[in-house]
Amino acid sequence: MVSFKEQWLEAVERKNSVLCVGLDPADFEMNRPGETLKEGENKLTWTLKLVEAVAPYCAAVKPNTQYWKGPLDRLYMVEVAKLADSLGLVLIEDAKLADIGDTNESGIFHPSRQKIDAVTLAPYAGNMKQAADQCKKWGVGGITMCLMSNPEYKREKNKLVPVSGEEDTYDSTDILRLEDVPYVRQFVQLAHDAALYGIEGLVIGAPSKNNHIQEEEIALARRYGGVERMVLLPGVGKQGGEAGAIWKHFDPSYVVVNVGRTVMFPEDQDQATAARHYQTMLNELRRAA
Repeated sequence: MVSFKEQWLEAVERKNSVLCVGLDPADFEMNRPGETLKEGENKLTWTLKLVEAVAPYCAAVKPNTQYWKGPLDRLYMVEVAKLADSLGLVLIEDAKLADIGDTNESGIFHPSRQKIDAVTLAPYAGNMKQAADQCKKWGVGGITMCLMSNPEYKREKNKLVPVSGEEDTYDSTDILRLEDVPYVRQFVQLAHDAALYGIEGLVIGAPSKNNHIQEEEIALARRYGGVERMVLLPGVGKQGGEAGAIWKHFDPSYVVVNVGRTVMFPEDQDQATAARHYQTMLNELRRAA
C-alpha cells in the first residue's frame, strides 16, 4: 500500500508544487464579505470549478469539515474527492479528530472509503498511539496538531505534560522535573509522540510577526518529530505567515503549504491566477532553502 507521504511526494513531482488549496467556502448566511458563496450559489458547483481551476498549480486540496456540515455536504464531498483523485491531487480532510476508541476509528474509516488520503488529528485525550494504529489499519495518513498559530495556543503549547517513552529520548535541557517526575512542553510531546507512534505529519502554523510561533520552537518540533516527518503549514496568505521559515528545519518537499481564502476568493476573482502565483512563490522559496 502506498503511504500518504509517498502519495504527496508523487503529487509534488507531478505538479511541481507544494501548494495545498483550502476548500472552506462559507455559506452566504454567514455574512463574511469576500469570503462567502453568493446568495443561492450551489456549493458543489462552486467547489468543483475551484478544484478544476487550481489543479494545474497545486498538489493537494484540503476541505475543513466545519464548512461541510450542510444536509447534502457529505454527498458533495464524495464528488469533490472523485474529481480531486482524477486530477492527480492529494485530498486531506481537516477534521481535527479528537475523540477516542471506536468513535475515533469511525472518523478514519469513512474517509478511507471516500478517496480521502489523510485526516488531521487533535489527540486531546492523549490517544495518539491509538489514532496512529487506526490510520494504519485503514490506510489513511495522519497529521497531528503540534504548533497552532492562534493567540490562545501560546498558553496551550507551553503546558507541561509528563514525558512518554524513554526519558533518554529527550534532551535534558527540554525537561523540567517536578517531584522527580520529568515534564516537557506540550508541543514537544506532540512532536515526540508523532515520531514514536508513526504519525506521518505535524500541523505547524506559519510563523509571522503577528503570531507567537518562534523559530526555536520549529527547530524543537523538527528535532523531536524527526527528518522524515511531514508538515501541514497553514497561515500563508491572508494571515501573513512566512512559508520560507519552515524550510530551514524541514525538507522542502515534505511541507504541505495550505492557502485558503486568498486562492478561494481572490480579489480579481481569478482562482487559477492566484494558485499559480503561490505555486511560483513557493517554488522560489524551496529552491532558496
